[in-house]
Amino acid sequence: MAEAHVICALRDKRSELAGMVNRLERELVERRASLTHLDATMRLFDPDLRPEEIRPRRLRDRNAWFRPGECLRLIYDVLRHAPKPLTARELAERIMDAKPIPAADDRQRALIQKTILGSLNRAKETIERTGTEGVVRWRLS
Repeated sequence: MAEAHVICALRDKRSELAGMVNRLERELVERRASLTHLDATMRLFDPDLRPEEIRPRRLRDRNAWFRPGECLRLIYDVLRHAPKPLTARELAERIMDAKPIPAADDRQRALIQKTILGSLNRAKETIERTGTEGVVRWRLS
């Protein structure tokens, strides 16, 4: 027979997860109702409008390391003072030093580097990607 404290802990966890699912299902019903009302309101102004053809906007998750816009500002600061183009890894190391974000492990460093790459790819007009010998480097345009 299983230990009583194990069963109790598992029951508590299941109860917690079931409560979360119920809350999310209620929220989903509310959001769908709001969307229906919004579609009807838009059709009042433009009867030919087809709201289902409007692409949903993708919401990005925020991270714990940077406030909105901070990562890109730090990238600009680092690249502005860099004598030559930098790799994403070099950018990550310099930004982690400047912030200061402790390099707890390789996984955290990789996640920060991925965040930096996302910012770099969104700033195509101001930051230039250069590739030499299979190594991608970044510099200000």
